[in-house]
Amino acid sequence: MNSFKLAVMSFKRNIKTYGMYLMAMIFSVATYYNFASMRFNPQFREAKDLTVYVQSSSVVASLLMILFLIFFIMYSGNFFLNQRKKEIAVYAFMGIDNYKIAFMFASEGLLMGIMSLVIGLSLGILFSKLFLMLLAKVALLNMRINFFISVKAIVETVVAYLVILFITFLKGYIDVVRTNLIDLINTLKKSEELPKINYLKGIASLMVIGAAYYIAVNYGKFGFGKALLWTVILVIIGTYWLFGSLLSMIIRYFISRKKFLYKGTNIISFSNIAFRIKGNYRALAAVAVSITVCITSFGTVSSLKYFVNENHKIEVPYTVTYISEKQEEIERVDEIIGKSNHNVKLKEKANFLFVPDSQVVVVKLSTFQRILTDLNVKGRDKILSKIGQLKEEAVYVERPGVFMSLLEKNDIKIGDRVYRIKAQTKVPLFGSGLPFPCVVVGEEEYETLKSEFEEKQFNGIILDNPEDTRDLTLQLAQILPENSRLYTYFIAGAAMYDLIGIVYFLGAFLFLVFVFATGSIIYFKILSESFRDKDKYEILKKLGTTDVEIKKSVSKQVGVFFLLPLIVGIIHSTVAISVLSDLMSYSLTLPTIISIGVFIIVYAIFYVFTGRKYVNVVRNQA
Repeated sequence: MNSFKLAVMSFKRNIKTYGMYLMAMIFSVATYYNFASMRFNPQFREAKDLTVYVQSSSVVASLLMILFLIFFIMYSGNFFLNQRKKEIAVYAFMGIDNYKIAFMFASEGLLMGIMSLVIGLSLGILFSKLFLMLLAKVALLNMRINFFISVKAIVETVVAYLVILFITFLKGYIDVVRTNLIDLINTLKKSEELPKINYLKGIASLMVIGAAYYIAVNYGKFGFGKALLWTVILVIIGTYWLFGSLLSMIIRYFISRKKFLYKGTNIISFSNIAFRIKGNYRALAAVAVSITVCITSFGTVSSLKYFVNENHKIEVPYTVTYISEKQEEIERVDEIIGKSNHNVKLKEKANFLFVPDSQVVVVKLSTFQRILTDLNVKGRDKILSKIGQLKEEAVYVERPGVFMSLLEKNDIKIGDRVYRIKAQTKVPLFGSGLPFPCVVVGEEEYETLKSEFEEKQFNGIILDNPEDTRDLTLQLAQILPENSRLYTYFIAGAAMYDLIGIVYFLGAFLFLVFVFATGSIIYFKILSESFRDKDKYEILKKLGTTDVEIKKSVSKQVGVFFLLPLIVGIIHSTVAISVLSDLMSYSLTLPTIISIGVFIIVYAIFYVFTGRKYVNVVRNQA
């Protein structure tokens, strides 16, 4: 019997063990094909305004998918190799050549890859229309999606995937060839011992993580770039120390409490955990960091979607805006609107000063108060009470469309005068028709600056049915000069919102892929523990332990390994998203809760699946 036939037989025998791996790979291939097919889809290519967004988003998503596939296949390959070292040793002692063994195991991995590629491509093609329809729905794209099989996307997927498989085939082959076969037979019989407790490192882990949080929250003091770099470094170091030392201290504390230890199956579960921490803390720390990345990344794209919905009120608070103090132009605009099928809900007029050097507009406090009241801005009373009276102070209103502000302003120079920033806010004011930051000053200061800068008049009108303003926009554009800065609900369009919708949709899919990666890391790690525990549970069954008690013990052990990284990851990501919330000047509580909730649901599925697999293994049903 040749090596390839042995590989096929081994693949069939271990198909259940490869179940999670195959599902993750099939999903990844299907997702990659759909990401690639976006670039070649004729409907998207015809929409010229979307082409750039689709092309760039698709390329970035595809690259991230390739990086994920490389990481996932490499990690899975290492797991399968470590898990089957004893089997490799048996083949070696049977006299099978070392290179044939390596070829057999590498071929088995190649078979899994080819199977994943064929099934993944088939599913990707089958559901490609649904994928693009969902994308169009989420991104609010008004377009018809036809079923389309992209030959170029198929070729790209096959080539990219085969290159990765070939590299991993070589790596698997070399790893097996270089393995020391003499010691393989004893690999699973290494004695276990309780890890030594390092109290200093355990306490230091909390201090390091606390320092990371402090730097992140106070990014303004340290500079955003430096704060981000040091936060990431310290969080990773602190997390590894946390699981390497502090977790041992906590588990040892519970074990020392006899009342707790001898309750139910705790003695089995927590004894196993205590002895396995030394070999598992790196994986647990990696899972915690991966969870942080997953939740933070999905929270970020969710926040983008949330930001767009909320920021639309700031960018387009009026249906029509223009700059003009000429009564003739104002009357002609009113006449055209009067003849349209729209009813006027609000007319706003406000004088302002434009400062060309600073690229800001200046309004007086009374004007600012009136506009907030007329627009019925949420929380305006709190904002106005905080501002109070202004003397040589000013209020800084962020420019419409600003995603986040990395620097907190302390003062601002207008002409020869410097004003201390009393408050910094982001509220609806003039909208994107006047796309500059606004500085609010007191009445006397405004009159002083008025002698230095030209005063202009802003006109804003709110109409009913703002979505139906295309014809009205074209009519107004014919009568207003270019310097009037005509801006309407129609001009605002959906370009920015198309981009955010595409990013959100692709980010959600990548989130699912990365959740698979995170779940798979802990799944493979715990599964390897189950094979090591088979003999122990067999002895316990002979001593009278029931199947129900074994299931409870496994549930606790697996639950601890799943729950601890989840708790740490949620805390890390909550701090990260809170910083993002501060940068965006928006409350991101809702998208944060949604992101954590979605992750917990998917993560819980992995927990159930892993727990059942563990029980089956120790019951000799794998």
